[in-house]
Amino acid sequence: MKENFCYLDHTADLGIKVRAETLDELFINIAKAIFKTQITGKLQIKEEKKIHIEAESIEELFIDWCRELLYNFSVYGFIPGKYKVAVKKNRLQAVLAGDKFDQKRHRVIIEIKNPTYHNLKIEKTGNGFQATIIFDV
Repeated sequence: MKENFCYLDHTADLGIKVRAETLDELFINIAKAIFKTQITGKLQIKEEKKIHIEAESIEELFIDWCRELLYNFSVYGFIPGKYKVAVKKNRLQAVLAGDKFDQKRHRVIIEIKNPTYHNLKIEKTGNGFQATIIFDV
């Protein structure tokens, strides 16, 4: 199966372009891209997190979503593996099922620190949606 994201050439930081048929999938696909890029190892689905975010714009919602994912990983070691996401009118509700980081089973490949507004773009395409985002690493 073809990936729903690709890496962009960017000096010193990490650029990711993600695509999906729906906005819900776009938010899921950036989450998958973050964790596939950042962590390696087998997940054991044993925890659940609920997330609710409201923002002024879809771009702010996208950034806040990425921040929330990275926060939950850095503070709680939470690695999502299953996603239920609903995006409506700059609001996001999600239920994530996942694992807690365990040094015996997981390894950090690269530490993603923060999403940035630099070159952030979310657009509707003929096949759905596409987003470009740069992360500090």
